[in-house]
Amino acid sequence: MSRFLLCALLSLTASLSGCATQMDVALNAIPDPDYSFDRKATVLVTSASGTAENALTARYYLRDMVNALKDQGFREVYTDADLPKTHAPVKMTVTLDIGSRQVSYRYTATDYGQVTTSTSTVCKNIKKKDDRLSCTSTPKTTYGPVGTSERTGYTTLSTFIATARDEVSKRTVYLLRASSYNEDCQATKVETFLVEQGLQNLDFHDRVQRNYTVTMPEGYSCK
Repeated sequence: MSRFLLCALLSLTASLSGCATQMDVALNAIPDPDYSFDRKATVLVTSASGTAENALTARYYLRDMVNALKDQGFREVYTDADLPKTHAPVKMTVTLDIGSRQVSYRYTATDYGQVTTSTSTVCKNIKKKDDRLSCTSTPKTTYGPVGTSERTGYTTLSTFIATARDEVSKRTVYLLRASSYNEDCQATKVETFLVEQGLQNLDFHDRVQRNYTVTMPEGYSCK
C-alpha cells in the first residue's frame, strides 16, 4: 500500500468531520525541460479516447482548461468543439482524462474474541469415606483482542490527468496528474475538486510534486 493511500485511509478514521472538512491531494506535474512552449501557437484541448465514461466526464472541464491556459499566456486555445474551420496548424494538443474507480488495499486488523483471564477449580470427595477428590476447573473469560489478521479494504481513487503533446514531434511535453482517495464523497465532487487543484498548479517552467490536505469552506458537503 502506498504511503499516500495509507495516510488517506488513516485520515478517514481520524476524529475529523471527514471529507466535508478536509480533502487530500497527491499532485505531480512534469513539463519537458527542453521544450519551448509557444504561447502564440494554436492549442487544442480535447478529452482522452479511453472509456466512454471518462471521456464524457472530461468534456465538462474542457473550457476550464482553456481558461487556465489563457491565464498562463497562451492566446489561441480552443476546444475541439469551437476550433475555427480556418485556423493555423495546431501546435500542441492537451488531452484530459478524468474518472473514479474502486481500488482494494491490504491492512492488518485486530481480531477479537473470548480471552481466558483466570481459572476457578472446585474439588469434591468422590465418596463420603474416601480421600480421593474429584476436581472441576472452570475458565473465566472476557471479550478482548486475540490476535491479528490480514484483511482487504476498498476505497475510491479519483484522478485528473492532463497530457500535452507537441503535434510536430508527436512527443509528450507536459503531464499533470492530481489524485485523491476517498470513501465518503460523491465522485463528481471529488473530480471537480481535483480539476480545480490541478489547474491552480499549472506550471510550464518547473516540476511540481506535492502531497497536501485542503481544508474546505465551512458548511461544505461532499455528499
